Amino acid sequence: KLLGVGALILVLLVPLLMIQGVLTERLQRRNAAVEEITASWGKDQHILGPVLCIPYRYRSTVVREIPLGDGRVERREVEENMVGQAYFLPELLKIHGDIQTQLLHRGIYDAAVFRAQVSLTGRFGVPDFAALKIEPANVIWSDAFVTIGVSDLRGTRGGLVLDWGAEKRPLLPGSQLPGYTTGATAALGTTAPMSAP
Repeated sequence: KLLGVGALILVLLVPLLMIQGVLTERLQRRNAAVEEITASWGKDQHILGPVLCIPYRYRSTVVREIPLGDGRVERREVEENMVGQAYFLPELLKIHGDIQTQLLHRGIYDAAVFRAQVSLTGRFGVPDFAALKIEPANVIWSDAFVTIGVSDLRGTRGGLVLDWGAEKRPLLPGSQLPGYTTGATAALGTTAPMSAP
């Protein structure tokens, strides 16, 4: 009897494995169809920022290898001028989005996509360099910029624009945030301390 039950279980496993194979194949086809549909729309969007970035000069001690000839090298500590970045978040930030969803079809498969008109409105306060122990004379105001991180720029349809006070500045591709390469950046090119909208 035990052998009969074991044989019956093995026989029943065959159609189960066949059904599982068909389900796996259908799932792979569905994922491929959704990937095809959404390829031109971009993937999930994550926005980081905006962040005000202001470069500053500082001196740092580094170890340099100086050749002395005859294959000998001497290691010396030297002070060099370096450039760092100070990052500031807005004091006030409002995000407004108008989102419309749409269902696209590919054969028997569907994929939901969306269009969103997103605006970020905020205000940066006067940067506090004293808290970061940065001398005001070392701040490079002319190289200041605003940057945002966007996970997939393929999803953008229109040009991204930064409305900085009364001036409109184009946001060019590329984020300047550490560890977040995709996004957009707008140079400010200011020459004096700022209190910016």
